[in-house]
Amino acid sequence: MNELKEKLNKNISYHIDRVAEKGSSSFSTCDHYSWDKDIWNYRHSIIDKLIDQGYRVESAVNHGVLDVTITANIEL
Repeated sequence: MNELKEKLNKNISYHIDRVAEKGSSSFSTCDHYSWDKDIWNYRHSIIDKLIDQGYRVESAVNHGVLDVTITANIEL
């Protein structure tokens, strides 16, 4: 379980760093054998953690694939 938490936190850190560098980040996931099963199974936890840290997260499903876009939450 610790390896899983480390993997998911590493994924979250990657997206946070990418938002800081590029302004946005994204990932796609799907319930299919050739996709990363951990990202699919814990997608809600990943998204919740990013939202809790103040990021804006948008998602859409196309042909069974979940596309997630992360940006910094800017108050206008």
